Amino acid sequence: MAQSLGTRLTRPLGMTKLAWRTGRALLDVRRVRARGSGRAALPLTTPRTSLNAAITPHRRVAFSSIALEDAKRIRKACDTTLNDVVLAVCSGALRRYLLDGDELPEDPLVATVPVSTAPTAANQRGANKVSAMFVALPCQIEDPVERLHAIRESTKGAKEEHNALGADVLLNWAEHATPNVFSTAARAYTRLKLADHHRPIHSLVISNVPGPDFPLYLAGAELVAGFPLGPVMDGAGLNITVMSYRGVLNWGLMACAETVPRLADLARYIPDALDELASAAGLGPAQLSGVAPGRNRSRPRQRAGAVEHAPQPTG
Repeated sequence: MAQSLGTRLTRPLGMTKLAWRTGRALLDVRRVRARGSGRAALPLTTPRTSLNAAITPHRRVAFSSIALEDAKRIRKACDTTLNDVVLAVCSGALRRYLLDGDELPEDPLVATVPVSTAPTAANQRGANKVSAMFVALPCQIEDPVERLHAIRESTKGAKEEHNALGADVLLNWAEHATPNVFSTAARAYTRLKLADHHRPIHSLVISNVPGPDFPLYLAGAELVAGFPLGPVMDGAGLNITVMSYRGVLNWGLMACAETVPRLADLARYIPDALDELASAAGLGPAQLSGVAPGRNRSRPRQRAGAVEHAPQPTG
């Protein structure tokens, strides 16, 4: 009780200090943007597509796989990062998906990309140590390599602005949020379908998680593959999460069943987007795309097909 009372008494002072630090951080972000070394995407600037609508309780999932070695070859050839290659493959698959629906926008999509803040938030006990940055996905650009270079510039700017803002600032504000008030507001936002009445905050969430390059076992059974799934958010009915395991990038796609009805098509476009990017980079088609089930996983050759699950209520 004494600790709780002390926290309540010092909360106003803590929020005042946090507001001061936030103001200074915003000025630092402004200076970074003025320098023009790279421009991060901004929330509420993404064009509205079929991905952006109030979600329902139903979900659909699909899976795909590509070889990590292919992504590394593209990274080296184009002088970029592995995460940029993953985002470029997502952009290529999304471009084809939007073209199929005759809804390709003239402006870039905006992806929310979770980032680890463990090194900068190590002193915060109990914090999730995860923040996010906004990255432009220029699906309107036809050339895959040009698209990758545009993503590289966007992620460069996003990282600089994220560092200038400071991950601990965002985490500290989250600590001051009242859970009951936040959850009540979130339920009201969903119930009133407010996501349909304003410009989307972002287009989708894309997360890239490094996994182990050695086999894992449970009770003597070898883990053949692991496909991650992340939650969707109201107003952005698609989440793409990628996790590496033993030389393979496994893609898990989670979507609102009504908002993204052709999720299996999008999953099938991922290896095609990798092939397209590799060919445009002068490397020829990807040679190791996909996963062949079994114990010998040193050189996966067979491309795995997408698997789609029928929509089920989530409660």
